[in-house]
Amino acid sequence: MPIVPSILRYAASDIASLVWPSTCLGCGQRLLSHNQHLICNSCLMELPKVNYYKDDDNLVTDEFFRESIPIVYGCCFLQFKKGEWSQNLMHNIKYYNQPDLAVKLGRMAAMELQKYGRFADVDYILPVPMHRDKIKIRGFNQAERIATGMSEAMQIPIREDILIKTVNSKTQTYMERSERIANADKIFAAKRVGECAHSHFLIVDDVFTTGSTMLVCAQKLHEAMPECRVSVFALAKA
Repeated sequence: MPIVPSILRYAASDIASLVWPSTCLGCGQRLLSHNQHLICNSCLMELPKVNYYKDDDNLVTDEFFRESIPIVYGCCFLQFKKGEWSQNLMHNIKYYNQPDLAVKLGRMAAMELQKYGRFADVDYILPVPMHRDKIKIRGFNQAERIATGMSEAMQIPIREDILIKTVNSKTQTYMERSERIANADKIFAAKRVGECAHSHFLIVDDVFTTGSTMLVCAQKLHEAMPECRVSVFALAKA
């Protein structure tokens, strides 16, 4: 690249950063390097990893076994803590229009998961679906953006035509666990796709709270395609 255009490009970037300074979406501090994108180096080094992905048995897999819903494997990557900067990361994705952050964290999670051989034989990644009306309002499905980052790192294709959200439902945030499961059962469905019937699917969501959404999605997949295998992953554990 010619030296002069390169100098001009960085000069323009410096001027822009003075007018519209970029800040870390975790801690809120100003990003001081051109090499830092969305998250500062300090936050990257201190990501609150939940480390479930290092263990064959963890709270996620236990939840599915307790409900007698068969899965190959399940885990999370980060610990979501209210009032801490990990909450900032998740809220910036979901409520403050930061889909690139979801892609970045999804890619980072996948690279870490690969070190432990997790989901190596998965055929398709299935993001937990969002109703089209909500996508129009928000502009994107955060689970799909996380799945995109994972797909890029793991070279596993995404399918968005198998899991379906049939109803634009209200938030489940304030529901009890039994209410969440009953609600999710009404609003999610899975479609049988013949060529995928024997596939290993990885369901991806943003936050695992009670697990009700992924429990129901896994159950719907097994009902639609009894031959399939299912694994689950959430970016964060609340």
